[in-house]
Amino acid sequence: MKQFILKNIVLTVILVLTLIGSIVLLFFCEGKRRMIAASMATIEENARIIESIDSARKPNSVAESETKIKADTEILSKKNIQIYRHFGKPYRPALLKLLKNISSPAELKTDLPVDPSLVAKPKPKVEPEESEEEDEEVAETKPATPEPPTDEEKAVFNPASNLVVLSFDEDTLRGMLADLYKEVHQDSDDDTFVIPDTIQSERTQLFEKLFNEIIEAPEVVDPARAEDFRKAAAAKFAQAFAIFRDDVQDLTLENVNDRVAHELFLDALGLPRLMRQRDCKNYIDFLYEKYLASDIIPGLPEDDPIEKERLVQDFIYGKNLNRQALPVPEMVIPIIRNFQIKEDLFRRMKDAGIGQLNSMNAGVFYGSTMDSDAEGPILFFTYTLEMTASMDAINAFINSLQGAYKTDRVYEITDIKFSAPFEDLINANAVVASHTDSLGGTTVRRPATQGGIPGAPPADNAAQQQTAADQVAAALSTSAYDLTDPHHPEYGQVLIGETRDEIKCTIVVNYLFYRADNITPQ
Repeated sequence: MKQFILKNIVLTVILVLTLIGSIVLLFFCEGKRRMIAASMATIEENARIIESIDSARKPNSVAESETKIKADTEILSKKNIQIYRHFGKPYRPALLKLLKNISSPAELKTDLPVDPSLVAKPKPKVEPEESEEEDEEVAETKPATPEPPTDEEKAVFNPASNLVVLSFDEDTLRGMLADLYKEVHQDSDDDTFVIPDTIQSERTQLFEKLFNEIIEAPEVVDPARAEDFRKAAAAKFAQAFAIFRDDVQDLTLENVNDRVAHELFLDALGLPRLMRQRDCKNYIDFLYEKYLASDIIPGLPEDDPIEKERLVQDFIYGKNLNRQALPVPEMVIPIIRNFQIKEDLFRRMKDAGIGQLNSMNAGVFYGSTMDSDAEGPILFFTYTLEMTASMDAINAFINSLQGAYKTDRVYEITDIKFSAPFEDLINANAVVASHTDSLGGTTVRRPATQGGIPGAPPADNAAQQQTAADQVAAALSTSAYDLTDPHHPEYGQVLIGETRDEIKCTIVVNYLFYRADNITPQ
């Protein structure tokens, strides 16, 4: 054996190392086996525990399961509505800000002029008449001096500083307004859409009733302090409403006075804005003059008043409105919505740096549903915008549309087309041709120059005609100059669009509007 080992020393070393390695591997395998066995034992034990719990627990009855399913469905429905309220609710952010302001325990200060009708002495709540005997009984039991405020009362009202806390959420105010609206408008089987002459006074009364309910003292407030509470609440709401009015003024060229602010407040709560036909025409004419006097529409020619007026008239009235005629009743609400959308698009183009808006076509004026159901919850309004600008400005405008949901507007871009000036195509052809020539690739055919215009196709041979775009496409198809090769030293060079301020872009965009939770079906 000793001689064998000496003669085969290399083999012996290998066998010894193999044996050691096998022992180590066996050790690790045994360790893993024990870990797996312990894990399997734990799984089996947990399975037995779960089985025992399931067997001991009584399953829900059908009635209990239905109740829980309905509750979960209601929660999901509310969450969906909260998401959908981002679709076409431009005044909602200002409404949420107002609700936050009136619920703050701190004193709300503003330098903005408040609505005088809101800070006037609130009308006392009318109580039902009682008999003299009941009045005497109440007078006997009523304390001569008010008791100290309770902790609950302190949470909503501080008589020393007249600070109030008005705790309302969006759904509560929507429900209050819906109930008030039903008191005025009973359900009718007549589907004819008619705008009453009293529409303005009706909306004013709705706002006043809602305002009085908001500032009404809650039950926790001592009745002796109720009037003080209403006065303080009215002042606080008036201050918050002044901020609301200022916020919505930033969204429109219309002069948002107190009356208009009342209507936009109701609009934010789900009651679409409505006005008489004559008022609607005045509304259109007023905004038309505002657009003429402002620079919100990109690229209007300031040195050509006639052309400027023609463009503004085309953008504002379009093919759906007659400047001289009154709109029919069914057009009033769509007109207001389209004007809101158009103004938002103008502002986004202006902020993005779009040089010129060439045309705007409103493809769906009344709004179309997303499916075959004419009463579907979501309407979309289609606009085709043709503009001239730099590529950076176009990118900024597209990004603005994509992020519009942050301000409760949702746009869907369905089509984008770009085109460059003819000179860019010629320059691109020259760049590609120079590369293919220098690299020994296929040379692009260059048509003879005619009439001093570089790149113009020969008129005497139609079979040889080739546009600049065709030449670029032919050059890009050669293997000598591949623009898609990232390793090429000229990869990423701008060929079309070098004249960056003259890119023409056509964008087709849908504006999505959720109408299912509106107080009225329009």
